[in-house]
Amino acid sequence: MSHIVFFTILFLVIIISGIFGSSVYSFNNITSSQGILIGIKYYGNVTNSGSKSIMINETDIMVFDYPLNTSTQRIIDVKAWVNGYEYPYKVIKENTQYVLVIQSPYTNSSLKPGESISVGVEYNVSIDMFKRISSIYNILLTNNVTELVKISGTWSDINYSEIGAEYINVTSLWNYTNPLIKLLVNYLNKTINESKPLSIILGILNWIDNNIVYSTRIPPRHPWEVIVEGLGDCDDQSNLLITLARSFKIPSYLEIGIVYIGPNFKYENVEAEGYYHYTFLGGGGHGWVAVYIPPWKWVRVDLTIGSGKGIGHIKGAAYYIFPTVVIDKVISDDYATQSAEYTEEIISKKIKYDLVLEVVNYNLTKK
Repeated sequence: MSHIVFFTILFLVIIISGIFGSSVYSFNNITSSQGILIGIKYYGNVTNSGSKSIMINETDIMVFDYPLNTSTQRIIDVKAWVNGYEYPYKVIKENTQYVLVIQSPYTNSSLKPGESISVGVEYNVSIDMFKRISSIYNILLTNNVTELVKISGTWSDINYSEIGAEYINVTSLWNYTNPLIKLLVNYLNKTINESKPLSIILGILNWIDNNIVYSTRIPPRHPWEVIVEGLGDCDDQSNLLITLARSFKIPSYLEIGIVYIGPNFKYENVEAEGYYHYTFLGGGGHGWVAVYIPPWKWVRVDLTIGSGKGIGHIKGAAYYIFPTVVIDKVISDDYATQSAEYTEEIISKKIKYDLVLEVVNYNLTKK
């Protein structure tokens, strides 16, 4: 069984009216010396609701997503525990993702019918919001989209050999050879007048804004399903944008992470026929797109946070306005299919998950 269980929750966007408040950071009130310290806790109980014993090492309930160390965030402290006792851990890399594996003797034991186990991890991560905002400062300060397109780079400014072909490749998730995707690409080719990378992205965003309605689902939808249903949550819409961007040879990938919203924020939901119960406190999981737009290079585009359209999907991206911890960058994996398979498995084996994701901004709690 894959460790998909603990990052599935990351793909459920938080869309609550009025969330923009004291948690939003502007370019004018952030200095380069400031670092925002965010605490993240994953914890909860896993129960064997079936009639047969389950080996714990086959469930990967000791495996958690591990935040990335990047130029704008670094991990300060980590703790892991099982049944209330702290245990050592190791961090391993799987493709582009890092995961934490708790080193507990429980790993080699089993859960009998009706038995539960309590697991959890805690990460403290420092985020440099100034550096993130500075990277797109002229986008944030420009309200005239036409002028912004004029100062943006051209196709010759994209060095594909340096960036890597993996960021424009067809994958099973981002399959722009799908007949339905190809029809949409043909339509966009006829309706987008400008030919710069930024104008292409804005044209794609305009189509998504006008045709896709926000709706969550576990497991995630594939891009062609988003078009057919006219529905999609954060990662569903992001995956459609990535598929279309790659069809135009614009490098892009999916980033996932944890967004701090505010101390009073709470969101609770049940999925997978009642076997997957999760609660978000203080913030929640989110997915967004990193797209290569010269001269700014990797720009974050957020389809669902906030109410902006067009260039507002960049200006209002959670990555730039909320303390957001990046957990993973997905370049080629088809996690949508993996999630669907995992959902079927936990239902068939009757494994009950009661999970909590708690997010704290320690800068706001300091006395």
